[in-house]
Amino acid sequence: MSQPLRRRTRLFVAESSPISSQLLAEALARDTGIDVLGFSSSPAEVARIVAVSDVDVLLVSDRMEEDANCGLSLLHQLRTVRPALKAIVLLDSSKPQVVVEAFRSGAAGVFCRNTAIRVLRKCIAVVHNGQIWANSEELGFVLSALAKNAPFQLDVKRLTPLSAREKEVVRCLIEGLTNREIGQTLSLSQHTVKNYIFKIFDKLGVSNRVELVLQVLSRPADNGIRIDSFQEKMPGPPTSRGRPLSLARQDPQSPGPATAKHAPIF
Repeated sequence: MSQPLRRRTRLFVAESSPISSQLLAEALARDTGIDVLGFSSSPAEVARIVAVSDVDVLLVSDRMEEDANCGLSLLHQLRTVRPALKAIVLLDSSKPQVVVEAFRSGAAGVFCRNTAIRVLRKCIAVVHNGQIWANSEELGFVLSALAKNAPFQLDVKRLTPLSAREKEVVRCLIEGLTNREIGQTLSLSQHTVKNYIFKIFDKLGVSNRVELVLQVLSRPADNGIRIDSFQEKMPGPPTSRGRPLSLARQDPQSPGPATAKHAPIF
């Protein structure tokens, strides 16, 4: 049986100037897997077109019309109209505050302009497939920001498929514990911890710890419960200690984010 043809990614380019929008759109249009629906440097025009078109992925600059935050404001506006819209924010540099604000605005990926365009093509494909794109340093900024915004909010509906034990493992993952530390906290072997993590990933439809954290901690407060409500159910260090969620703490053989400088988070 022949395999069905893979649909091309419908892309809209919103860059910081007319010429950069056109040049980038033309370069990306050469990719056989990308269908560029249009390009613009006008926030009003981008908002009007993307709101009513079948765009799969929006590639938007954080800086538009000489405003450093205009692109992020535009993305936030579009996400209220089209919540399922996938977006990649183009950055001049990966400054912590900008990276965090990009994800808070609804980005599924961030991409620095000093990276090769062939990598941008891969980034677009990854985001279109529902994954998150960022390098380890950028994700570290996001996780640290989440860790500082205690008390955390957990999405009750997202956690519904999990057993009580799996929810305890989630709590440990959010704290940034390694598999060994999770095993010590919950009196489990590292092999059992790995099995739990793979089951959690499968049930929640995520690919790694980073996606898990972003999924369960980025919901509105009225949909969540305080993470410290788990405290009475299990031993272990409290989340109020404010320890950043460090990517470097992953066990080498445990499920976790890619460590390459620029890699999709599988």
